[in-house]
Amino acid sequence: MVTIEVVGRDGRGITGADVQISWSNWTHSTGRTDRNGRVSWNVSGGAGTVYVEGSKVYDGSIWDTVRVHAG
Repeated sequence: MVTIEVVGRDGRGITGADVQISWSNWTHSTGRTDRNGRVSWNVSGGAGTVYVEGSKVYDGSIWDTVRVHAG
């Protein structure tokens, strides 16, 4: 399972953010954050790029939980 946690400048989770992971094998995972700023997928980790609201926020290894900053 992979979880992306999206936080704002204040360090708090951002609710309702659109998140997309573009995996290195050209597949995508998409979702929307919950009230804690988290969105999870039942997938294996790997290399990928994370986008929040269409903006690139992270590029690299994605395993377990990755915290990204947006806003």
